[in-house]
Amino acid sequence: IGIGTALAACIAALAVVPLGHGARVPKITAVRAKADAHVSASARAENFGRVRRMAVGSRPLSRLYVRFEVAGRAARALRINLMLYSHTGSRRGVQVRLVTRAWRERGINFDNAPAVSSRYVSSGPLRSGAWKAIDVTSLATDLDADYLSFAVTTSRPRAVYFASRESGLRGPRLVIQEREDNSG
Repeated sequence: IGIGTALAACIAALAVVPLGHGARVPKITAVRAKADAHVSASARAENFGRVRRMAVGSRPLSRLYVRFEVAGRAARALRINLMLYSHTGSRRGVQVRLVTRAWRERGINFDNAPAVSSRYVSSGPLRSGAWKAIDVTSLATDLDADYLSFAVTTSRPRAVYFASRESGLRGPRLVIQEREDNSG
């Protein structure tokens, strides 16, 4: 499934949000990741900020971190979907958690990685070689921030692999459906 098809499906899913009388059509924006990396307990001090495939697993523990520049749009969002391209299938899928502390793509490692929130949303099953849209609205809409940062985790022992932004068109995206301002 290509990025165009995946984005079209995500936009179609977003379009089902009901609009009140006199409401304007929401603005939908797809944002490319500004930074991404994974960290691994088996290589605690190593940085994986330039890899094309990011690993998420529980043995050894590895997490994926991804950050988007949103310029305050999350606070106005009706819905926010994190889109990840999965190289691995998984019936259990992954969990997406909010990260509130800053991190650098070329500096993050397992030892200095920011803590992740206890709240999460689940992806549901993942198909190998396909895009997955994960609704992260409940994690991010109350935030009036310039950046949104997420960690992807799993309890699955074997690693799940996702495309990084270094892989080109299959890199992570955030699709934001914004409320339109009806004033004035």
